[in-house]
Amino acid sequence: MKSTDAQVVDPAAPQFVSRQVASSRLFWFDLSPDRSLPEVVVGGGYEVCRPDFRIDHREFPWLTVEFVASGRGTVEMVGQRVELRPGSVFVYGPGVEHTITTNAADPLKKYFVVLGGDRMSELAKRLELGPGSITESTNPAAMARAFDDLILRGSKRSELGQELCLALARQILLMAREDSLDVGLADTRAFQTYRRVREVIESGHLEITTLDGIATRCDLDAAYLCRLFSRFQEETPYQHLTRLRMEHAARRLIEGDLSVKAVSEELGFRDPFHFSRVFKSVHRVPPSQFRGGRKDGSLGSV
Repeated sequence: MKSTDAQVVDPAAPQFVSRQVASSRLFWFDLSPDRSLPEVVVGGGYEVCRPDFRIDHREFPWLTVEFVASGRGTVEMVGQRVELRPGSVFVYGPGVEHTITTNAADPLKKYFVVLGGDRMSELAKRLELGPGSITESTNPAAMARAFDDLILRGSKRSELGQELCLALARQILLMAREDSLDVGLADTRAFQTYRRVREVIESGHLEITTLDGIATRCDLDAAYLCRLFSRFQEETPYQHLTRLRMEHAARRLIEGDLSVKAVSEELGFRDPFHFSRVFKSVHRVPPSQFRGGRKDGSLGSV
């Protein structure tokens, strides 16, 4: 099993993994699994795409589920070209040619899981998530957490890793169907407003620090924002903002050479201890321990 957490993809990663990424968190089990196995997780991960990211697959051997965490792009398959945005879920696999392209001005950040076995394919088809399907999650925060758990479990060298990842892969498929957006709902004013607010948070989370700040940026009442998010997402708007800010903090601690105090100040915290409490509420460990654990490999992926 291999895991990477670097600025570029590990050269030892499979050839089908794009090298057009700024950073990635990947794990792999057996790349040539026993074809008689009813279900198997081949691998998965998270990619921050470069502005020139583009993948053309005329053929792909495994069922693959991708989830867009942020950014924009397009996917072309089964005769259609669909815009990708935060919350998009799309599936490809054997017999389905596809092209994935990022928006250079707003590059994709996306998760994926690669699956094999007839039982897993049958589950995807039963859930109407077979190769060529595209939907949108109304609960992207929960989907992101499920993928983060998948990467964490897949990255550990555990004898139970494959079983845990299978359970999480099933969960991801079930959530993709359970939380899929009804076509009629996508056109409602409430959902369009929710999507606009979510995009404001995702594009401005480094500058916005409070619920009132979100409300001001969106020109909406804070109480209405909370009601809106309770309808379409399990996080409150402030929780969503906080998670994005702390994910940024985690990346800065991993990829940069900044102190905890410097990252705290970068995010506008006057008190480093307050920053540490908020960071721990999201990542379950304080930033100092997180940073040390990542360097010696004792902690999982963010």
